[in-house]
Amino acid sequence: VILVLLTGIAAGFGHVLLGPDHVAALAPFSVEAHRRAWVVGLRWGVGHAVGIVAVALLFITAADWLDLELLAGVGDYLVGFVLVAVGVWGLWHLQHSVDHFSHAYQADHAHIHASAALSIGTLHGLVGTGSTLAVLPAAGMHSFAESVIYLTGFGAGTVASMMGVSWLLGVLAPREESSRAYRTVFLSASLGSLLLGLVWIGLALAGVDLESG
Repeated sequence: VILVLLTGIAAGFGHVLLGPDHVAALAPFSVEAHRRAWVVGLRWGVGHAVGIVAVALLFITAADWLDLELLAGVGDYLVGFVLVAVGVWGLWHLQHSVDHFSHAYQADHAHIHASAALSIGTLHGLVGTGSTLAVLPAAGMHSFAESVIYLTGFGAGTVASMMGVSWLLGVLAPREESSRAYRTVFLSASLGSLLLGLVWIGLALAGVDLESG
């Protein structure tokens, strides 16, 4: 049981750290949240874990009635569009936030970004590339109880690693939001999400299997 749990935790860490789409989707929010970025990571990780666990349980209990290939294909496009949307939001936000750097503004938007991260994380978990490390291993366990234990570990690893990544991005970002350095980092994060989203959609259109991420 302990080995199954630890395997799930390791898989959760690997899923987050080896998936560029995770960091790209969170980077603009984390950069702006600074030291509160761990809250963004926490909510994104919780949403992501819930989404993946829901997909895994559905796969285990109803795989015979689902067109998994179709669902995976649609999911690839949705992940790409989410990344594009985050990138576009970041560029728009950077353009319109020059005159709004009060503490009240920052606190209000930190709350909004944390809520948005929960929604994005849940959507990403439902349609993203979690099948290789979460769904398939869980489906291959000897019993339903082992599957639940594995998914519990996977969820814990996902949340912990996402909190760490978000916190690190927030801490490393320049503190002064009106500075050139901050705007450069925020612009880079937003463009990174946008470009990765376009590449993601392009790969999906080309028929490339993205589920191994």
